[in-house]
Amino acid sequence: MELVHFSGEGTGQALDEYTSTPSFTELSLRLGYSFEFPNIDTGMEVFGGVKNLTNAYQDDFDLGKNRDSNYVYGPEHPGPFLLD
Repeated sequence: MELVHFSGEGTGQALDEYTSTPSFTELSLRLGYSFEFPNIDTGMEVFGGVKNLTNAYQDDFDLGKNRDSNYVYGPEHPGPFLLD
């Protein structure tokens, strides 16, 4: 993905630049099972899973109060992360 990385005072980057981000793969897994209770005419589903099995995560965030807060391109969670 190509995006703009804006500079900021104290961030270690002097000029605005276009950046090509590294590629990454995010893999998640979710399993579920449905139970039916015909005597009371209802059912229940139990599920669980893991997000980001490949542990893909952006590791070049800007830091400090003048950082470029829009410079975010990676997965939301570092992995592996259990589903709620």
